Amino acid sequence: MSDKKQQKLEEKEHKEQDDYLEEALEETFPASDPISPGHVSKKPEDKK
Repeated sequence: MSDKKQQKLEEKEHKEQDDYLEEALEETFPASDPISPGHVSKKPEDKK
């Protein structure tokens, strides 16, 4: 395989990987938002 073809193939693979990573990031986007902690007024009782 010529150097030009090899370079184009590597660029294509790199772009595909970037696209997959970008999509994964978009799918998990709000996960970076801070949590909203609640207040527990009573400890739940164990059910047996």
